[in-house]
Amino acid sequence: MINPEFFRNIGLIVICYLVGAIPFCNIIAKIHSDKDLRKIGDRNPGGWNLVFNVSKYWGIVGIILDVLKGYMSYFLVLRITGIEIVAVLAGCAAVVGHNYSPYLRLSGGKGIATTLGFLLAVHPLTILAFAIGILSALFLIRNMIWAVVSGIIASSIFLWLFKDSSIYLIMGLILLVIIIPKYINHSIRISQNFKFRKEKTVKDLFAPKIR
Repeated sequence: MINPEFFRNIGLIVICYLVGAIPFCNIIAKIHSDKDLRKIGDRNPGGWNLVFNVSKYWGIVGIILDVLKGYMSYFLVLRITGIEIVAVLAGCAAVVGHNYSPYLRLSGGKGIATTLGFLLAVHPLTILAFAIGILSALFLIRNMIWAVVSGIIASSIFLWLFKDSSIYLIMGLILLVIIIPKYINHSIRISQNFKFRKEKTVKDLFAPKIR
């Protein structure tokens, strides 16, 4: 007989997916300026597009809400279940929801803010590992896709060593599968001749523009 806790844990993971899927930034853009982020800027319904094309203030609010989706998913599920792997899957589910939202016909953002919230909840110093990984790649390669890969790998290795659990290596693989295709699709959308290119300036790495 299946333990009732199994269904509880599955239910919590599904709830985290649905909460993670709430497109706060697109909702804010609609309310604030009656704009759909999927139709302006780089057409990404995420925080940076909100910052650059609607409002810096409301963009920051949207990013904070996206961070909280990841943070609270891991934090609350760990408190409820006390099971690390369930909490990790809940955090990953929030990122999946953000990137593939059923409220936006399975479109969504690129997941970095929600991932940062998730990692922050696991251990605050993980953000430092992520920052070192991403900034090192930006300095050496100056390409956002490889920078994100580097940040996720650095975070996973840090947690694996710090917490002595292979769960976090699996977490890193899951996050790469969730996030990197979104970055590649985004690059294809804004550049007809897609390649893992080296950007000319730091601003080019972040500004959501159609090239």
